[in-house]
Amino acid sequence: MQRILVAGGAGFIGCNFVRLMLEKYEYQIVVYDKLTYAGRLENLADVADAHGERYAFVQGDICDVDKVEATIREYEIDTIVNFAAETHVDRSILDPEAFIRTDVHGTYVLLEAARKAGNLRYHQISTDEVYGHIHGDHRSLET
Repeated sequence: MQRILVAGGAGFIGCNFVRLMLEKYEYQIVVYDKLTYAGRLENLADVADAHGERYAFVQGDICDVDKVEATIREYEIDTIVNFAAETHVDRSILDPEAFIRTDVHGTYVLLEAARKAGNLRYHQISTDEVYGHIHGDHRSLET
């Protein structure tokens, strides 16, 4: 059975990803989330009830090297999907250090943990909000 660590899985996009993966596939999902302004455990209440043994929650910060690595070992993770991020542009202006810590250093911690674990897949997920608003008449190009 594939074992996926979903960092930031208690946020709006992450919890819907978790729900879809558990409904569609026989995966074990471990949500790893700091539960800040964006992450809410309530977003996953129905998931815990519906998928009990195939779902686990770990409250943690992606910048915590020891906890990230211990979680990967404990649950024998083979894939990391990272939704964890500071995304609000207005907040990035008021407190850029939090964004650098989570979005840069936290991502680095996850990448290093994946590298150390060996044969582990890593998927980085992001929203367009991290780039701010586009001025003028520009269309998005999906890739």
